[in-house]
Order: sequence, then structure tokens, then C-alpha cells
Amino acid sequence: MERIEDSDLLKELDDMTMSHKKNMMQIAAFQTMTDAIYGINIAKIKEFAMIKDASITKGMSDNPNIMGMAVLRGHPFPLVNMLKWLGNTDPENEKLENYNILVLTEFNQSLVAFPVSKILTIASKSSEDLERTDTTDNKITYITRIDTNKARSKKRRKKRGKRAKAEEAEKVVITRNEEESDEKICFVLDVEKMLDEVFPEISGHKLHDFEALGKGKIKSRKTLAILEDSPVAIKILEKTFEHSGLDILYFNNGFEFKAWHVKNPEKVKDLGCVITDVEMPMMDGYKVVEYIRSKDKKLPIIVNTSMSNIGVVKKLEDMGANLFVPKTEPTKIYDAVTRFMEVE
Repeated sequence: MERIEDSDLLKELDDMTMSHKKNMMQIAAFQTMTDAIYGINIAKIKEFAMIKDASITKGMSDNPNIMGMAVLRGHPFPLVNMLKWLGNTDPENEKLENYNILVLTEFNQSLVAFPVSKILTIASKSSEDLERTDTTDNKITYITRIDTNKARSKKRRKKRGKRAKAEEAEKVVITRNEEESDEKICFVLDVEKMLDEVFPEISGHKLHDFEALGKGKIKSRKTLAILEDSPVAIKILEKTFEHSGLDILYFNNGFEFKAWHVKNPEKVKDLGCVITDVEMPMMDGYKVVEYIRSKDKKLPIIVNTSMSNIGVVKKLEDMGANLFVPKTEPTKIYDAVTRFMEVE
């Protein structure tokens, strides 16, 4: 599917999503109908689209969080009311005329979108820039700071750059106001949790189908390490390997895994496979793969993530990951672990 070309910011999306080369996370910061700034990892976005370009039909679902069904270039998908999911019940949230842009993401290999009013900027953040929220609201994955002034200053400088050189010498001067930072708090959404709560039947069906297969125990004395910080993903993985008979260690991020790895050289010898997410605080999946490969060239590494960006997959493969399995695919990841760990 094509990306929209209605703004200079979105035209630069392809270049900005090459952040996997630097192991940086690109956060798309946006606003809806409130002053709050929300964000989503670019690697989880399939595309941005203008609402006016989509054909939308309301009232096609009993789900209170669904605003309607949309069709864009022949591709149908539901529209999720993000603000309502966050707890904002203002009736104005239901009016699509209050929004301009659709953010399309993917859940269980199906397109899903939610409307926003405007995209503010796309900012590069390292895992160290992302802070866990201290509140009990686990709908927010991280809190970070976004400089919303950068995109505006860049656009103004671009326009001035088109003037004649004589004018440029006099007028192309970055004013003090333009140089000043305009940092705002940005709440990075747990998109997986949102989609799992809005469409609980999808994950439920996947697990039901997996359980119906009656998979036997995995014949291995080795240990499986799972690096994951998403409560939704952890729940699915726990159910997936509940009857596997494996010794399993869970880590919330790469930093915890590395600390354990350094302190327990004898136990490290028993590792048979590592499952890692990509988007994690303190030490992300890229650094995990890099660290493991610096110590062990053969230990199987399965990347289990909701990111569908081709660049992300290629980067991790080049770094030494053995397999890429989409999240919420219990059968696929169980079979992969069996293949890597089971003794013949």
C-alpha cells in the first residue's frame, strides 16, 4: 500500500524509518482531539493515510471501540477509537470529521487503523530515552520527551532555502525562537494491548487452535530464555509453553538478560534457545542479538515481535537472528522452539 504524500513530514518517512541501521527507535508523535501527545513506534506502522482518501462506513460492529469499517485502495480494515480505549468518553471522539489522518498498523496479519488529528514529528529515540511510567496505567508503554519544534523549524528553513541567494544572505537566519527546544511529554502507546483488548477474540482463537493441536512436550534438557516486556505477549507465551516441559527463564528486557548472562556462566551453558522482542527499554532486541552473537555464534535466536518493517527483519537477520516469528502466533513459535531445542 502506498504512503500519503500530503505533507513534507510524511514524505520523509522512508528515510526516517531506516533507523534500524543505528539501532534507534523512531517514534511517530501525534495528537488527537486533546492536548496530550501520544506516540507509536514507526516500525509498527504500515502506513499513514488521509481519511478523505478512504471510504468509511459506520455502524458495522457491535464493538463499542470500533468507529466503523474503512476501505482504502481495495483493502478493508476496522477503525479503532483510540481515545475511547484510553478512557475518554467524550461523544466528539466518535466524529470522524474531527480527524485528518489514519494510522494503519497490523494485528495478527490483519490491517487495523485509528484516526488522529495531526502528526507532529517523527523523533529518534534510544532505549535509554524511554522511561517506564510509574502509574498503574499499563496502556502506556513508555514516556519520553519529543521536541515538536524541530519539524516546524526544518520546514521554515526549507522554504527560505528556495529564495534567491541575495535574499538568503539577509533573511535566512535561524532566529532564537527557532533554535529553542519545545520539548513535550509523549506517551508511547502499548498498541499490542490496545488491539488485544479491542479484538480479544483474535488472540483467543489463536490460542484455542493451538491447544486443539495437542502439542506434546518438547524433549530437551536445555533452558529457554524469553525476553519480553509486553504483558499481553507474556501472557500468550506463558500459555503457549505451559505444558512444554521446558525450563523457562523470563526477562523484562535485554539488560536483565545480560546481567544474568554475566553472573551465571555455568547456567548459560544450558541455554538452548532465546526468544526476544525488539522494542524493550534499557537494552533492546538489536543489542540483545549483538551481545549474544559476540559470545555465542550458534545459540538459536528467535525474534518475536509485532514490528512488520522489512528493514527491521533484514537488520536482525544480518546481525545473526535465526528466525523471525510474528507475535500472537503460538503454533509457529512453539514449532520453532521445538525445531531448535528438541533432542532427536
